[in-house]
Amino acid sequence: MSVSVHNAKLNRRSLLLGAVFLVGGAAALTRFARHSVAGIASGQVFSPDQFALLEQVADTLIPATDSPGAIDAGVPAFMSQLLAEWGSTETRIAMSAVLERIEKQAWNRYGATFVQLSGEQRLELMRSFDADSLARQDPTYGQFKYLVLLGYYQSEAGATRELRYELVPGAWRACLPLNEVGRASAV
Repeated sequence: MSVSVHNAKLNRRSLLLGAVFLVGGAAALTRFARHSVAGIASGQVFSPDQFALLEQVADTLIPATDSPGAIDAGVPAFMSQLLAEWGSTETRIAMSAVLERIEKQAWNRYGATFVQLSGEQRLELMRSFDADSLARQDPTYGQFKYLVLLGYYQSEAGATRELRYELVPGAWRACLPLNEVGRASAV
């Protein structure tokens, strides 16, 4: 009985997975398991674990203070729906990859998932991830942050409670102290 190289059950990837499982790496594989391109192409953008990670990353980027945060504004659901209905396969894969990089950095730095970290650890991790990504001029991370901000400021909570709309802003005064202005005007 000969084993064919083209056998679907026995290929390099399955042998490597088997070897990792033998040395106890099952937990590591489940943490960094990447969506298959077929799953992303079919419209499934985020797994439940990735969606939970997206919620926590968005909440770290835009936390709830005296105004609603990203979770209150529905940013994770917005991003998931936007990517499922309008995003290209490449964009879906890229956004998932950003989340995977954040998760890997959490494991490398703290030995835990991003969701398991304390608020201070999440903030510190996102500050360093943000600085590193901006220093490298990573367009994918820039696009990820743009979608978080777009989802927030296009939501009712972001547009009405964070920003302030004034139908008639009043007289033109070129230079004002910021404490007189308050929040920025909604567009």
